[in-house]
Amino acid sequence: MKSPIPIAEFDSSDQDTSLAVSLPPDTYTSEEFYRFEFEAVWNHEWICIGRATDITRPGDFFTVTVGDDPLIAVRGRDDQIRVLANVCQHRAMILVEGSGNKRRFQCPYHSWVYGLDGKLQSAPELNNSPCFDKSTVELPTVRSEVWEGFIFVTFDETIPSISQRLAGLSEYLRNWDIASLKSAAPQEFNEYKFNWKLFGDECYHCQFLHSQSWVPMYPTSAEQINFNAPFNDTANGIVGYELISVEEGASPTKTGRVLQPYLPNLTAEQRSKLAYVTIAPNLLIIAMPDKVKYFHWLPGGANTSRFAATWMYPESTLALPNFEAEWKQEVADLSEVMREDEMAWNGTQRGMASRFAPRGRYAPPEDVLVNLNHWLVEKYRVADKQP
Repeated sequence: MKSPIPIAEFDSSDQDTSLAVSLPPDTYTSEEFYRFEFEAVWNHEWICIGRATDITRPGDFFTVTVGDDPLIAVRGRDDQIRVLANVCQHRAMILVEGSGNKRRFQCPYHSWVYGLDGKLQSAPELNNSPCFDKSTVELPTVRSEVWEGFIFVTFDETIPSISQRLAGLSEYLRNWDIASLKSAAPQEFNEYKFNWKLFGDECYHCQFLHSQSWVPMYPTSAEQINFNAPFNDTANGIVGYELISVEEGASPTKTGRVLQPYLPNLTAEQRSKLAYVTIAPNLLIIAMPDKVKYFHWLPGGANTSRFAATWMYPESTLALPNFEAEWKQEVADLSEVMREDEMAWNGTQRGMASRFAPRGRYAPPEDVLVNLNHWLVEKYRVADKQP
């Protein structure tokens, strides 16, 4: 599939921050370009779909949809996590919704039954048929790996391991011990009417869009943003920055301080910053003094996407008697920030459809978006060259 936008038009977005302009507006609105982009990026990269720590017992599962493909992440009786197609192999009925615990998956349409390993166990009226061998039927398995407790999938059997790609980031995040952290609540996706690329994280907007919400809780200026964070690795799609706190333990809450105990292995320096790490194409990790938050998103089309925000803590923190009340208070403290982000994302998507939509210049604090452009444009070029 060739890019419906001439590939040379992306050259001006693949420049240094001082020279680069934003991607063509059609990359946010065109269904034809979305199909090209899905093939170029989503069909050949590792995609985060959730946490292994959310499915700890045999039979625990959650569902997620990547593009047009409904999937089930499930922990088997052998304690292995598998990602299966959530599509009955009889008439393509969706097998299960949401999350929970199952001994097996039973299709609600014709009652075909699959084990937690995806193998067909029963097909009514066909089990004893000489013309049907149920041992040959199973739910397709999607290649998956667990990295630091995150479940990643890929539709490409040829690309290197996600753990290999993120080895340097694992070292940076070692003291946060992310693999051991548990979610305060199950991940929940919300539907939005804008393109997935608008979730690209930067802090240029923080002191403007969030001047009355974020900034009073966590003072932020350009001088406090470290764009040279050691985890940056654009070639591997790892980009971001560190926010340097005004004091140890500072956090974006109404108190200006962390509400939970520090993560036990952090140094004084690590307790004095927030690290914002984007793993392209769809995961943002926010490493904080008392927790790790993650945002991830999935495309639904050129103009639609799904987004989830999850907060993670050590089990010892989750067990504290006042944890739930304080966690809900912190979520409430940040709710206005999220509403402002949603307003900006929605407004930008509407503007992208206009004949007057620009290819604007980048300010220095948008360096992370320029680095994401470098990664994305290379994917577009590779795909466009395919016969």
